[in-house]
Amino acid sequence: MNEPEPFDHSSEPASGPRPDCFGDGDLVCPQDEDGIMHPRQECLPCGHLRACLQLALHRRGKLRLVEEPAPSKVTGFFKRWSDRKLSKQKES
Repeated sequence: MNEPEPFDHSSEPASGPRPDCFGDGDLVCPQDEDGIMHPRQECLPCGHLRACLQLALHRRGKLRLVEEPAPSKVTGFFKRWSDRKLSKQKES
């Protein structure tokens, strides 16, 4: 499974090399009888927990990648304003 890693973990603390179980959903967050995923107790102190769970959820199709951040209200306002201004200029 040499799949490229989809997440940027630059804010993740450097806690050494990643364990072999990194991103393996069956090992890291198995499902219970109701289908709910729970991280194993052994994984909770791991410094790679968040990145590992994100990758496991992405591989299972439970987490989608967001390429660009969601626009803020101000950004949306300026985008609409700019679009309207450009459309009025084209009409003239």
